[in-house]
Amino acid sequence: MPSYESATASPSKGAASASVSGNMDVWPTFTTQVDPSRVDRVAAALRTKIETTFNFDDPNRAVKKLFQDADIDKNNELDEEEFVKLMVNKMNFSGYDSDVRALFKRFDIDSTGRLDMKEFTAMLFNEPGSRATTAIGKVREILAKRSGGATTLKGMAVQFKILDRDATGSLDRQEMQIGLDKFLRGYGVQLSKSEVDELFKLFDADRSGTVSYDEFIKGLRGSMNQFRVDFVKLAWYQLDTSRKGYVTVDDLGKVYDVSGNPLVKAGKITPQECLKAFMNNWHLADKKHLDTVSLDDFIEYYDWVSSSIDRDDYFELMIRNAWHISGGDGWSANTSNLRVLVTHQDGRQTVECIDNDLGLKRDDFAEIKRRLKTQGIDAKAISLKD
Repeated sequence: MPSYESATASPSKGAASASVSGNMDVWPTFTTQVDPSRVDRVAAALRTKIETTFNFDDPNRAVKKLFQDADIDKNNELDEEEFVKLMVNKMNFSGYDSDVRALFKRFDIDSTGRLDMKEFTAMLFNEPGSRATTAIGKVREILAKRSGGATTLKGMAVQFKILDRDATGSLDRQEMQIGLDKFLRGYGVQLSKSEVDELFKLFDADRSGTVSYDEFIKGLRGSMNQFRVDFVKLAWYQLDTSRKGYVTVDDLGKVYDVSGNPLVKAGKITPQECLKAFMNNWHLADKKHLDTVSLDDFIEYYDWVSSSIDRDDYFELMIRNAWHISGGDGWSANTSNLRVLVTHQDGRQTVECIDNDLGLKRDDFAEIKRRLKTQGIDAKAISLKD
């Protein structure tokens, strides 16, 4: 059975963050060398080069030609390395590697690690509908710059208070415009009126005409793309095996062994209290008093975790290992599941991995043999592999 320690590893180390005293104070990190005004200039220079270098009346045709040349694996998308090669080798942005990578992250706002031609063109030429996204990328860079490389939610609260001049706990359209102008000006970055308009509409989720702190934070943070949501749902169904739509402390206790927690060992808290504190990490702030967690709560929690993980394959690896979900290729391959030495009926010996072993006790050999049988392996004997 997974131990409490294995369940509480930091996201930066590849597992789900959920300590008794933990919180969701995470944010995407950017290299401290990124200068947002330089990234702006690189984007402007790229637009100019595309418009002047290619003999096309329509910039979209030029972008299409560039994509076809840069899309090495011909999947109609550019990953970060393909984008860097395009910019440095084809468009002569040699010496601007860090700015080019920052531009990719600015455009790849949902952290898929890929850009398609339509997405890139809309961002590059600041087309209607994309302006809020490019604005979010700029604001994220400034926030990281101000904090020395990584922005925490605590730091975000301070910045929001600076923008909220009348201390009402929300921003109206004019207040946000004035605040962002002052906020960004010192870094040589400016948002157009249309960018602020789209940004405000995006943030004002409830259409109240004002942007609350939660709306502001969630707007900047963004949500997981569908690839990541699907993996989070896989993790959820490791807990909600009966498909109730919610999980309880008892459900959690079936798959997590908290006996190794120092507070439980010392008798300072009960296993139930430890599990409840663990589960509270998945609750929205206003639901801490509840004894159940819903799928929406779980997804909201991983929206925060996801925002600190740049690549989909790393996110997949984190989910697979934290929740013992078998499978994955390359970097994303599961490495946390129990592996045993199997002696087959014919005397052969092989090392086999137990699929989806969350909640499985290492010394429950009868259950291990039963699970191997469901995987098509009729074991004569098994022993644990160190």
